[in-house]
Amino acid sequence: MQRLIYFLVMFLLISSPVMAEDNIFNSTTAIKDELGRLGEEAVQVAGAPFDRDALFGTLATAGAVGLTYYFDDDIRSKVLGLKGKNLDRVTDAGNLVGNPYLHLGVAAAVYGGGILAGSEKYRSLGEMLGESVILADAATFLLKEGFGRGRPFKSGDKADFKPLSFDTDYDSLPSMHTASSFAMASVMARTSESFSVKMLSYSAAAFVGFSRIYQDKHWASDVLLGAAIGELCGRVVTNYHAGKGASRLTIAPAASTDGASLVLLGKF
Repeated sequence: MQRLIYFLVMFLLISSPVMAEDNIFNSTTAIKDELGRLGEEAVQVAGAPFDRDALFGTLATAGAVGLTYYFDDDIRSKVLGLKGKNLDRVTDAGNLVGNPYLHLGVAAAVYGGGILAGSEKYRSLGEMLGESVILADAATFLLKEGFGRGRPFKSGDKADFKPLSFDTDYDSLPSMHTASSFAMASVMARTSESFSVKMLSYSAAAFVGFSRIYQDKHWASDVLLGAAIGELCGRVVTNYHAGKGASRLTIAPAASTDGASLVLLGKF
């Protein structure tokens, strides 16, 4: 998978001379702008759960994750009880679809395709997909290493934690595959008016989460927290991009030789 992403990026780099406008494949300025945008979005992601208007949602999410943690053993037993050849094959596909490297490749392809086609819509969509995945993956990586929760196949103990162990067998919470998938789904759903696209995006993301539980790679609470992180990152990124292009109007006082007045100022 990593090799596929490498060849995709190389193709876009080789194609960059025919790209008329600056982009992250041919311009250091565009790269700096992208990094600056990611930094601002990262600050928003970190602060969003503590925003006064979002506290109810944060507490509700924390409560749902805590409740799921309580039932982790039961959920694991029931899902593992579904084992069968057909589900094995389908969940293998779900695991592949949820690979964060694949998501970055898809984002790069959409972004590069938008540039080559001269489509600002798809260039922007590629940016949002890539940014949301990067933010979701970064957030889950930090939490994974901080919590150090043992994967279910390792010990079978949901309370087995080894913080900062930097061991792949102890980085279960939260699920990066799920977070990355829900980040993609959130962006797709919020940038499309098609109900089918929304349903397909979230259904695919949810199936990735199920696949991770079925393959005994994650506890259910890992998946739920990952989904919440992915959704948050997708919302932050799409809101950021929507605000960037929105017109902002304000009324301000002004003075002239004819007297005082009010003027309407706009930023477009």
